[in-house]
Amino acid sequence: MAYWEANGGLAQFGYPISEQLVERLEDGELYKVQYFERARFEFHWENTTPYDILLGHFGRQILAETVGGR
Repeated sequence: MAYWEANGGLAQFGYPISEQLVERLEDGELYKVQYFERARFEFHWENTTPYDILLGHFGRQILAETVGGR
């Protein structure tokens, strides 16, 4: 929540649309994630604060799914 509030909150990310989940991401690793209307927050335990919360790459994911991974 601290990251959400400090980086634009509702106007930037929208409302949360999921609880926190553990999910295997594109790199094959497991991360704690939470989905918002306009972002996916990823907790990267291997990084130090403030780089432990990163945003998902939805544009790359959608492009790969729609044009065969180019």
